[in-house]
Amino acid sequence: MSDAVAPGEPQIEEVVPPPPNGPAEELAARIAGAVAGISEDDITWVRVPVAGVAEALLALRDAFGFERFVDMTCVDTPEREDRFELVYLVYSMQRGLWLRVKARTAGDAPSAVAAYPAINFYEREVYDLFGVMFSGHPNLKRIMLPDNWNGHPLRRDAPVDWEPIEFREARQEQYGD
Repeated sequence: MSDAVAPGEPQIEEVVPPPPNGPAEELAARIAGAVAGISEDDITWVRVPVAGVAEALLALRDAFGFERFVDMTCVDTPEREDRFELVYLVYSMQRGLWLRVKARTAGDAPSAVAAYPAINFYEREVYDLFGVMFSGHPNLKRIMLPDNWNGHPLRRDAPVDWEPIEFREARQEQYGD
């Protein structure tokens, strides 16, 4: 059986319940509308409403011992109304546990910099490349692209011809290397 999804068809995430009484399940019970599961790579996750991201991360840090923020990224699925899924990865060094916090949004989210200050630069990157606006962010401006760049290149509906692609043959002709 293949896990492939036809082009243009939204991918359906199978919800495998996390271990009972684990941090994801407890967090899901604390936050209205949250659901927890385990991903294919065996990392527990909890999806919260976008307004609850900072609350979830603060609870994970303060009540559950996830003292290390590792990563934040964004997944764009333009077929959904809430097309952007923000994905935060935290780690508990005491427990040796990884946990992902996920939240879906149409393009606006509250900043979670108060939970982990390093999220500052990750939110700027997601803003720059995907166009997600983080309200309450202390310095939301482009971090990778020039200020005069129009658009957000990692959106799935971004034009692919924004910047010319250099092929080896063209480079050799132009520069002789």
